[in-house]
Amino acid sequence: MDKRTVHDMILPEEGYKEAMKTIVEPYLTERMTTGYCEREKGKRIFYARCLADSPQGIVIISHGYTETVEKYLENIYYFLRAGYHVFMPEHCGHGHSYRMCSDTKDLSLVHVDSYERYVKDLLFVSHMAAKEFPQLPITLFGHSMGGGIAIAAAAHAPKFFSRVILSSPMIRPNSDPVPWPLACLVAKVFCVTGKSEQYVMGHRPYDAQEQFADSASVSEARFHYYQKKRKAEPLFQMNAASYGWLLQAVRLNRYLQQKAWREITCPMLVFQAEIETFVSNKEQERFVRKLSHRRKWDAKLVKVQGVKHEIFNSETEVLKRYWQKVL
Repeated sequence: MDKRTVHDMILPEEGYKEAMKTIVEPYLTERMTTGYCEREKGKRIFYARCLADSPQGIVIISHGYTETVEKYLENIYYFLRAGYHVFMPEHCGHGHSYRMCSDTKDLSLVHVDSYERYVKDLLFVSHMAAKEFPQLPITLFGHSMGGGIAIAAAAHAPKFFSRVILSSPMIRPNSDPVPWPLACLVAKVFCVTGKSEQYVMGHRPYDAQEQFADSASVSEARFHYYQKKRKAEPLFQMNAASYGWLLQAVRLNRYLQQKAWREITCPMLVFQAEIETFVSNKEQERFVRKLSHRRKWDAKLVKVQGVKHEIFNSETEVLKRYWQKVL
């Protein structure tokens, strides 16, 4: 797509809700189906399968912590318009997918026993897409937690993806004001003592009180669009990490920085938010430096000024430049 076409496609802030209702949602209704698959018996992975009219490739979306398919409808729309089929699973512990918590009624808690579970599930859905459309190249798009998972997936299957695009990837969570080494120690102690499913200190159940000013979004219209959906659907109300999840974030960080970067063979584009409070920008930069030093030409860091963690939920002019680079 040329620059003008991409820019014309981006939804404006003004009238965003109406545009989603009258343009994006009907477009997706005609092209999206949802379903479940099982990598392990009894553990159902929910996924969306979205087909472009004139496909030139496939995009696999790996979403972030506490997110769902519904949060990515606008992004899916842009990929489809650009000519890419989209497959998007909801990670374990999120949305409609299976959960690892022993308390099945606690829909706020995000808990996982191993980060490899995320990676294997993502690769399972990716191979489903490849089997259905074997002639099309596959791009992996990951945001935040999903970005860390995406890197690990690309390292586990180095020749499978044609390229990886990361938006504010979680190479490591931001643990401020607690020093990261202390957060690692606390997570390990709680897990060793049988409290892996306990809420991380400071985390709390969903209460529908999140304010735009405290959010990861710069676009108020986009923030309220998804929050309305989240309030209406209990399965979307993940809001707290367990110490088990935190320990797996520690293990994922260690794997990415010590081993994964050595296995990556496809081009990688990393978008970094200037106003970042959820993940470590320094860890992103450290990771990209390693890739760049090893491969020199195929790892690039793009710093996006004036945006928060959810770069894809920024204002219109930022999104035009962002999507031009993505597509």
